[in-house]
Amino acid sequence: MNKIFYIISAFILVALFSACEPIVNPVDMGTIITSADELQATVTPVMDGTKKTNKVIVSCTSPVSCQWTDGVKTYTSNNTEMILFVPGDIEITLKAMAADGTVLTKKFTTKVDEIKFPVEPQYGYFCGSGVKTWVWAVDNTYTGPQRIWGNGNSISSGVPNWWGKSAADAEPDIDLTAKMTFTLNGLKFSRTERGVTTTGNFSFDMGSHKASTSIGSVTFIGTTIPHGIAQNNGQKVVYTFDIKKLTNDEMILMYPTDPFTPGNDSEGWFWLFKREGFTY
Repeated sequence: MNKIFYIISAFILVALFSACEPIVNPVDMGTIITSADELQATVTPVMDGTKKTNKVIVSCTSPVSCQWTDGVKTYTSNNTEMILFVPGDIEITLKAMAADGTVLTKKFTTKVDEIKFPVEPQYGYFCGSGVKTWVWAVDNTYTGPQRIWGNGNSISSGVPNWWGKSAADAEPDIDLTAKMTFTLNGLKFSRTERGVTTTGNFSFDMGSHKASTSIGSVTFIGTTIPHGIAQNNGQKVVYTFDIKKLTNDEMILMYPTDPFTPGNDSEGWFWLFKREGFTY
């Protein structure tokens, strides 16, 4: 009976481990670390002469499983390279899981003297050097009535060319003083509209979009952009938008009313924003 029990147990263990995700950088979990001070971990900047670049090498040799983050991206590995996004002092957080399941947290501070290794420019477009505020593009120079919100062709239009609101007739439907702020650390997002501030997070994907003339998509969690409603879809709140244009100074977002199919140049709703302080 005992022999049969052990054989069955062995098969169960093999099946369980086969079903799990492969372990990256396996470590000996025999020793239990009980304090963050015991963690043998380092954060080493890659140097360019005497300057610290925006690449660091993180390493932990303790018997734990590690996650590293700079507040923007998270890396699940005991030893890896991280690309940092902005110059200045950067805090890197290590969360390490010990063999008994305890999660230990240890923080490191490094400095970036120069951005030598490339980062996605969209982080800078959205967040500037760390925090960036956007407002309605009330003085845009696009042809027609300079609409800041409205509808048009989802594929062939870059701005609302059917109908919409300009700064002259936006109120009371649209709060022209509304602002939205993107923060790099934690990919945080906040919107202030009619004196009320709501907060959440955002993410973007430059490989994902609905209209063929878009360059990517942006998704908001917890809140959304000013006047972020689909007018002809029961005024439902929209959280994911195509990015029609994104530069250091301009952001144009679009949402198609109908389920999008390739070549269907049907109605899309557009929002035109600009960097606070920018003048056309």
